[in-house]
Amino acid sequence: MMWNANWAGPMYGFQTYSKTPLMLSMLGGIVGDSAVWRAQSAYAKTWAFKHPSPWDWMFFMSNQLQQDLGWFWYYWLFTTERVDGSIRSVATSGGKTSVTIRQDGQMPSPVVLRVEFESTGAPIRMMPNAKPEGATAAIVTWPVNVWFGGSRTFVGTLDFGGRAIRKITLDPFGRFPDKDATDNTWPR
Repeated sequence: MMWNANWAGPMYGFQTYSKTPLMLSMLGGIVGDSAVWRAQSAYAKTWAFKHPSPWDWMFFMSNQLQQDLGWFWYYWLFTTERVDGSIRSVATSGGKTSVTIRQDGQMPSPVVLRVEFESTGAPIRMMPNAKPEGATAAIVTWPVNVWFGGSRTFVGTLDFGGRAIRKITLDPFGRFPDKDATDNTWPR
C-alpha cells in the first residue's frame, strides 16, 4: 500500500478499498474495536486540515493504542504476506488439553480459540487468559508475540478444571484473514 497511487496499476482498487477494511478489522481483533474507533477519531481531529503522511497515521495510532505495532504496520502496509494458521493437534492428559497451533503464513496474529465444552461434567474453571461465552464455551487468547521467537508452532495449554472439550475453533470471529480457514477447527 505504500506507493504513489499513480503507480498502483490494476491493484489500486484492491489496495485502497478491500485491503484497508481487512487491516482495520484485524487491528480491532488485536486491540479491540472501540479502541481503534477512539484512536481513529482522535487522529481525524488532530490532523484535520493538515497533510499527514502514512507514517504520521502509523505513529499516531501506535501511540493512541499504547502498543508497539511496528510489526503490524510492516506486514499490512509494506508486504503482501498473509495469515495461515491451523490447529495441528489436540491432546488431553490429566485434565489439561494441549492444542498445537501452526502458523504457515508470514504474517503473525494472536492465537484466539473458542473452546466449547460438553454440557455436563466437572465445573468449568476460567483460565486467566479466558473469558466465558455463555454457559458452555470460552474464548482463550494468547498475544501475537508467541510467534516473535521464530517458531512456526505454538502449544497452548487449556486447563478448565476437567470438563470435556467438544470443539475448538481457531480465530472464531474471522478477524485474521486466513488463507485456508478449513483447518481452523477440531475435530475436523
